[in-house]
Amino acid sequence: MRKIIFFILLFAVTAPAEDPGTRSFAFLKIPVSARFAVMNGGSVMWEGRDCWRSNPAVLGFKGESYASFSQNTWYMSTKQNAAAFNAGHFGLSWQNYNFDDVARDATGEKLGDFTDRYGVLSMSYGFKIKRYTAAGVTYKKLNQEIFGGNYNHSAWDFGFVTQPSRRTAFGAALANIGGKKKIINEDEALPTSLTAGALQKMGRFYLTSEVKLTGYEKIQYLLGLEFKRQTNLTLRMGSVYQDDFNLSFGFGWQDARYFIDFAFLPHGALNYAYITSVGVRF
Repeated sequence: MRKIIFFILLFAVTAPAEDPGTRSFAFLKIPVSARFAVMNGGSVMWEGRDCWRSNPAVLGFKGESYASFSQNTWYMSTKQNAAAFNAGHFGLSWQNYNFDDVARDATGEKLGDFTDRYGVLSMSYGFKIKRYTAAGVTYKKLNQEIFGGNYNHSAWDFGFVTQPSRRTAFGAALANIGGKKKIINEDEALPTSLTAGALQKMGRFYLTSEVKLTGYEKIQYLLGLEFKRQTNLTLRMGSVYQDDFNLSFGFGWQDARYFIDFAFLPHGALNYAYITSVGVRF
């Protein structure tokens, strides 16, 4: 087990990544779950914990109920906290991110120190269209306090997933629909995105592949792999290609009710970021 952890850390610290943003809705890019963050394939994972937070249609299959808490150490050593609960066709998610900032005028003169605060409360619902096909919707209430000013906004996510066989699934998610709200300029507008992809199960391997499109970035190509090494231990890795090719690594441990997941993600000058998720299954 120690060798596995060392191997993951050794590779994770060498990979670059993008700044998630400090003054805009770009903070929504920060992952909120160790499991699907490391695999880069959350929108078509039709089974397993936390996947409904990327695609609400997954709730249509009415899987197991979970409560989880995640902490993400990210930009400038700040932290984002996230919590989630799902039962039946419903899901509830919350995330909070704070960032110490300095306001300056056009000449660079310091105007004051501020703590910028970001929060999202999400409510999700999924329903079946047919036996192995489902759709879902998420309503998001976003709050941003930047330099003492409040920027509140609402947004919607829509999802679809279908399972043509026991080992294959296809899905899509349209995220952050809800107007033209922006903070400073169009580049920092609410990051609407469309993600589509496929899932393939091969014995103890679980493979996801996706394409993600936004209105202001190049296409992202995502790949995730999950391998159940033992009954309780699962190893994970993922890749994302945009301008560069980046790798992420993680693992999870689960007994009958409790679980813990770790993800090590590429993170530019800070070498890597990590997410820890813990929770309980009902």
